[in-house]
Amino acid sequence: MDILRKRHTRNKQKNEETSEEEFQNSEDHRYQAVHTPVPVRPGRPPENASSDAEHSIRRLLLTSLTNSRIWRHKSLDLGFLDNNRFDQLPKIPADLFVNSGHVSQWQMATEQASMAVVTVRLCQAAPFDTTGAIATEATGFVVDKEQGIILTNRHVACAGPFVGEAVFQNREEINVHAIYRDPVHDFGFLKYSPGDVKYYNVQEIKLASGNIQVGTDIRIIGNDSGEELSIMSGQVSRVDRNAPDFGPMTYNDFNTFYLQAAASSSGGSSGSPVIDIHGCAVGLQAAGRNQSGIDFFLPLDRVKRALELIQDKKSVSRGDIQVQFLYKPFDYARNVGLSQETEARFRTHNNKEIGVLVVETVLPEGPGDLAGMVAGDILVTINNRIVTDFGELDDIFDSNIGQEVKLLVERDGEGIELVACVEDIHEITPHQYLEIGGAVLHDLSYQLARYYCVPVQGVFVERPWGMLPLEDAGEGVIIESVDDEPTPSLADFIHVVRKIPDRERFSVVYYSLNDINEVHIHIVENERHWTDMNLYTRNDSTGIWDRETIDLPEGRSELEPQTTQFSTSDNLVTQGIMPSLVQVHFYIPWMINGFPVNRRTGTGLVIDSQRGLVVVSRSIVPFELGDLSLTIAESVTIPANVVYLHPTLNFAVAQYDPLLLGDTPVISARISSTRVAEGDSLILHAYNNGKGLGSISTTATALEPMSIPKHSPPRFRSINADWFKLDTRVAKKYNTGFLTDADQCIVRGMWVSYVDDEDEDETNNEYFYGLDACSLLPVLVPLLETGQAPRLRVLGVELTTISLIEARHLGLDQTWMDRIRDKCSRHRQMLMINRVNCQSKCSGVLKPLDVLLYINGDIVTQFTEIDQLVRRSDTLTLTVLQGKKIRDVSVDTDEDRGVDTQRLVHWAGAIVHEPHMAVSQQCRSLPSKTYVSYNTYGSPAYTAEMAPTSFITHVGDVETPDVDAFVAAVRSLNKADGEHVYVRLVGMDMIPEVVSVKINTHYWPTAELIRDPSAPSGWKRISYS
Repeated sequence: MDILRKRHTRNKQKNEETSEEEFQNSEDHRYQAVHTPVPVRPGRPPENASSDAEHSIRRLLLTSLTNSRIWRHKSLDLGFLDNNRFDQLPKIPADLFVNSGHVSQWQMATEQASMAVVTVRLCQAAPFDTTGAIATEATGFVVDKEQGIILTNRHVACAGPFVGEAVFQNREEINVHAIYRDPVHDFGFLKYSPGDVKYYNVQEIKLASGNIQVGTDIRIIGNDSGEELSIMSGQVSRVDRNAPDFGPMTYNDFNTFYLQAAASSSGGSSGSPVIDIHGCAVGLQAAGRNQSGIDFFLPLDRVKRALELIQDKKSVSRGDIQVQFLYKPFDYARNVGLSQETEARFRTHNNKEIGVLVVETVLPEGPGDLAGMVAGDILVTINNRIVTDFGELDDIFDSNIGQEVKLLVERDGEGIELVACVEDIHEITPHQYLEIGGAVLHDLSYQLARYYCVPVQGVFVERPWGMLPLEDAGEGVIIESVDDEPTPSLADFIHVVRKIPDRERFSVVYYSLNDINEVHIHIVENERHWTDMNLYTRNDSTGIWDRETIDLPEGRSELEPQTTQFSTSDNLVTQGIMPSLVQVHFYIPWMINGFPVNRRTGTGLVIDSQRGLVVVSRSIVPFELGDLSLTIAESVTIPANVVYLHPTLNFAVAQYDPLLLGDTPVISARISSTRVAEGDSLILHAYNNGKGLGSISTTATALEPMSIPKHSPPRFRSINADWFKLDTRVAKKYNTGFLTDADQCIVRGMWVSYVDDEDEDETNNEYFYGLDACSLLPVLVPLLETGQAPRLRVLGVELTTISLIEARHLGLDQTWMDRIRDKCSRHRQMLMINRVNCQSKCSGVLKPLDVLLYINGDIVTQFTEIDQLVRRSDTLTLTVLQGKKIRDVSVDTDEDRGVDTQRLVHWAGAIVHEPHMAVSQQCRSLPSKTYVSYNTYGSPAYTAEMAPTSFITHVGDVETPDVDAFVAAVRSLNKADGEHVYVRLVGMDMIPEVVSVKINTHYWPTAELIRDPSAPSGWKRISYS
């Protein structure tokens, strides 16, 4: 099967450094949606490096389509051709012979036309109608220089909120906004203010329709491959091709002919004019077939009509009966019931006609369905007018909106007269979207309904994220009901949800368009404390989608105490530990600190039932920002707060209100003070996502130093500790759990996991290991005694182990070797500094590759020895092997408060905060304390490539050494939306860079989140826009 490609842009996110040849030849060409981990800032390429070597983000197709991969290289939408529909397409060579008399005429035509061609830089501010939030480039051309109208593709003008600018050939840049995008066909119009053009002599291209025929020489002028201006030649080989099929979950044109030629254009040429030798546009570049260099162009008859209406300040009427037709040749039509008499009628009407329009899809409950049309019907006449051409079909429907039309179709050789009422397609095209709790929803579009042959109704979950994690059903989620109330439209959804208080739980019933036979239900928690519920409505007069913030209902439901009982077990140890185990749920509203996912579930251990203290893993609760809840006895869910985060070990402590559990018999677990040894018999107790509590008999094996590689972007890792493994693979089914002795209910350790970087198949690896319970005691003992978490002292280094022979080669003499050998009877190892935290007090004193010998006069070779000596000492005397010399140094330890990121700033779609500890561990120095943690797809920060892991050193000319200075700088900007400000960045590689950020506070307002335990969410939100 050949592969199609849409001629869109090169995507601005330079994330995956794969060569173009490798990308096009790979078997898996994918485009990624909104919710993936943001890659780090790439290294700066050489000045002469081609931008084509860097590629866009990717997204997986449906599993059932893995053998029909879609090429989206530097493009927005792509799909594939179904060989059952379009087979044996002719291939016309692009090498054209042009006689000398035509050379000068073509030169004049292309030179004149190129003066009207612009590069369109755009972003779609929010995911909408299967297109994610993107930032990219494409092509357009001026068709009315007096009114400032630019023609381009629909998938460039965007079905959703468009923000963009046009760049003329003299590099003059002007802001543009979308004024029209066709609900069906792949064209749209952008508008600019002619007065904004100061230095360029703008030209326009005349639209010609109906003058194209097979054999016509053409030129395509556009931003091919992102090269700003390329001219490609071709020759029209077909004028009656059906619209390309790009597959599911994407935009597809239909009910129109396409032109075909072999021109070998590529990404970035979407919206390019296809001109004839007279310099008139005869088509609009839209798509192409990979592997063969064949391109497809939209004819301009309906485009020309729409332009004339817009020029006359009239609305563009678009009618339809919710039926898709395909143009089929007579030989096919005869096989499906075309009679000889009717064929003769067609041929008499037009002796050059070779086909007819055949009904492909009839949408249920649409006008065509109500009229009685079925798939396979052959269209003969409409209002007694023979129709074999899509242009005639559009003309009739566009002129009869709200009117009944008489259709004559032939079915099995019999003529059938039908009557259908033409409806306005704009009425069934979504023009609003709702942001709620991180999710984006809108009405189901005609586009998707047509592809899946379902009624045009229902709430489509464009981004199933945040409070609506409905991805289990697959792509194309439709919400049927909310809180037992039907939601056939977005208005109905809003009517129901706006009455539900914040944090209230309710049911959502939904299904996927890919499997309409299976219905799912999910209990979700209303989230209105992190984000607003915003309804955006398209306004074509301004080009902005107007925002309406929907207020919370008055009052708030109070939590009532609930009493429950734990289940029973035949195993006495399991029965004893069960009242101490809880399920932990953590939702992260904003992606910070490099953490790769936004929702985690695991197992917690109650250590103080009177105070409500629970030990959890930092792989489940990585920081304080988020909603934490606990489920007790698999029947009661209550909120909790994070009260302590260990700086180097994979555990944290949470707290709940014991009064909320009534008389539930929760028991405080007993923690062992005996270290786990190899061969110890243990039982792993853990919850497994909806499958209840599991208990597995196992044995401790392989006690060894912890070794988790650094990550990019940096995030929390457990360091400077030993771990142990278990002898059963079944343990890896549980991301967290707790280990007891096999014969008594005493906790010996935690079973924890760590999410590693993604594989090539975009799945996250996980490390699984056991953490000795004794490692928790220095925190838990004072916490249980006083109710307050201790402030530990830490040495700001990351250690690794080396062998004695390695230490010898580093310069350690025999005397020291003998001392170490005598000390270490079993594990003969030494500790070497791998990294130094650049913000710690020991930075500049201790260095990477230093080997630790003494701390305060004691030989240290184990992580536990380091911990015991460091945690209560303000100053340490260290003896180290440094550069083959033994040195005594005095270093200060750092106080750890058991907290993480306490403040973050949203600006231009970026999330900025002070560098967290993982950043300091991986950097030798910090260019500033203003760190870019994340940027939102499609935002100004994303467009400007203000990449995560960058440090902001200046906003304009204002230095930003810390977050306070950054907030002051952005608040003092005297910039209106649409204006630019330059931002100076330095990456973790210490390479400086300057980017230009286009201000847009409408879609990306400036706000702060500051940790405040007295606030309802534990965080105070301050808006500055």
